[in-house]
Amino acid sequence: MMIFNTKEKTYHPILYFEHPLPSNPDTLIRYKSKGHRTIGFKDRNEAIQTIQPELIDKLPGFNITQELNDDLYWDGIDVPADIQLRSKN
Repeated sequence: MMIFNTKEKTYHPILYFEHPLPSNPDTLIRYKSKGHRTIGFKDRNEAIQTIQPELIDKLPGFNITQELNDDLYWDGIDVPADIQLRSKN
């Protein structure tokens, strides 16, 4: 996914990894962010172009899905940690 730093006006690719929920329901998958590119890009398309060489190519064997239609907004303060809950269906 892509986060947009509203303070600096920069774009940062961010990764998520699957983390099972403690109760392990059969209907949901939990994804936790596990890092973002700390030096952002002023241009969104430039940020997108770095995803393949800087992220995907460095994680062989992982099933990676890119969700780039909408950006997540980050105020530029603290760490942009995020959790996504998704339906298994």
